[in-house]
Amino acid sequence: MIVKKRKGISTFIATLLLMVLAVAAGVVIYAYTMGYLGGLGSPQTMGDISVDTWSLTGTNNQYALTAYVRNIGKTTFQLDQVYVNGVQIKVASASPVVVGWVFTYPSGSSLAENVVGTLSIPYGTSPNGYAFAGSITYDIKLIGIDNTQISFQVKK
Repeated sequence: MIVKKRKGISTFIATLLLMVLAVAAGVVIYAYTMGYLGGLGSPQTMGDISVDTWSLTGTNNQYALTAYVRNIGKTTFQLDQVYVNGVQIKVASASPVVVGWVFTYPSGSSLAENVVGTLSIPYGTSPNGYAFAGSITYDIKLIGIDNTQISFQVKK
């Protein structure tokens, strides 16, 4: 019977390989957390907004919505689209005119950092011309040009 001599990797080389693997894994984790990978930290990051409060004002079961929106992000937030119960509400300058919504401060539809704006959706804004009605829950969704989104519900 012939006995063959087996050779394996020496302990020194095995230790060296494990150290190289550990350093490579550390570099990958560091690069990911620092934003070099995965799109983190890029200048095109999404904004962040919150709804401080809202109110439905009116009479005879016809209400207008006023929402106070705060930009808590690090870039200017510019409103692009407004949805009520999944139906897009158009800007007053659009054709056909369905609704007029504006931020009252600063001006236009944009909000600087740490600024609160007022979003108004007045009477007669639904596609059939009715205002918000009492005892009905409405889903409101605001979308910015950078795809920043916030949803909230209103009910009188």
